[in-house]
Amino acid sequence: MHDYIDKKQVEAVVKDTQNEVRLFYLPQHAVKKITNEEIKWRIVFDTSSHSPGHPSLNDALEAGPNLLPDILAMLLRFRPSKIAVTSDGSQAFLQLILADEDRGATRFLWYKTEYTSDGNLCIADEIVTYRFTRLPFRLTSSPFLLSASLRELATMYKQTYPIATKHIENNTYMDDFVTGTSIDTEAITLYQEMLQLISHISVPLAK
Repeated sequence: MHDYIDKKQVEAVVKDTQNEVRLFYLPQHAVKKITNEEIKWRIVFDTSSHSPGHPSLNDALEAGPNLLPDILAMLLRFRPSKIAVTSDGSQAFLQLILADEDRGATRFLWYKTEYTSDGNLCIADEIVTYRFTRLPFRLTSSPFLLSASLRELATMYKQTYPIATKHIENNTYMDDFVTGTSIDTEAITLYQEMLQLISHISVPLAK
C-alpha cells in the first residue's frame, strides 16, 4: 500500500464530497504467496464486491470490445525468428491516468501514513479516505483501456518509432510483448525504439 502512496498512484481525498455521482468504496485484502521459502504479499481490491440489492463497480462499467490479438497467431509469428524480443510491462494498468471525475469511484479506506524527519515510515492510528489516480487492476474495463491506450500510443508515435509501433498492435497481449527478427540490426533498433516508446505511456490516455 505504501508503494501506491509513494508513487502517487493513489491520493488522499482532501475534500469529502459525498454527493458525487460516481462514488464507490473498494474493499481490499492481502494475499500471501510463498515461493521457494520466500514470502510475498500483494494487495487485492475487490471491484466485484457489492451490498445486497446494489450493483458492484464492475457491474456499472462497460467492458469494451476485445482488442487482444489471437495468442496462437502471435506465438506462430514469433517462433520462426532467430532473435527473440520480449518484454513484460511493469504495472501496466497503473501507467494510465484516471480522469478526475472518475476517481471517486475508486475510493478505499487506509491508515494515514507519513515519514519522520529521519526517513522512517510512520503509520498513524487514523483512518483516511484514499482514491486511485491511476487505472486499477481487476476493473471490467481495464483490459480494453490498456489495449486501446497502447494502440493510441502506437498511432501517436508511428512516424517517430516506425519499427516498434508496427509490432505493438499484433504482438502485445495485455502487458506482455512478444516478437522477433532474424536481423541483428533490426533487433537492436526494435529494442531501442521500444524503450523510448514505453517511456511515453504514462500519459492521460485513459481519459
